[in-house]
Amino acid sequence: MVKIKPQIPTKATAKADQSERYSQRVAELLKYVRRKAGLSARELARSVGSSHSTILAYESGKKTPVTTTLMRLVHACGYSIDFSLSPRLRGDADNPKGAELQAVLELASEFPARHSDTPDSKMPGTL
Repeated sequence: MVKIKPQIPTKATAKADQSERYSQRVAELLKYVRRKAGLSARELARSVGSSHSTILAYESGKKTPVTTTLMRLVHACGYSIDFSLSPRLRGDADNPKGAELQAVLELASEFPARHSDTPDSKMPGTL
């Protein structure tokens, strides 16, 4: 019998996974906006001064465009990219991990519970 040792994710594998997810999201975005614009890969490539093989590589996730190129491609399809900032989930000096959850739980504890002490005893429709 062969024992398989569970693989513990390292920072490097986590970063690679994150990069792969980003590449796939960019690929899906580009494919979506190009199709919604009714453009072929060749037409889009021509309008931004690129090759259709590069466009297809972006759309398949084999290559990931730099931000300025991504914005140029999306703009050529008649769309724009808006950015929004949100706090990261992992903790830092200003936002310790779990601080927001702790604050919500403390707030919730100040409200009285609305349930009976004995489950099902006072439920409507029970005998």
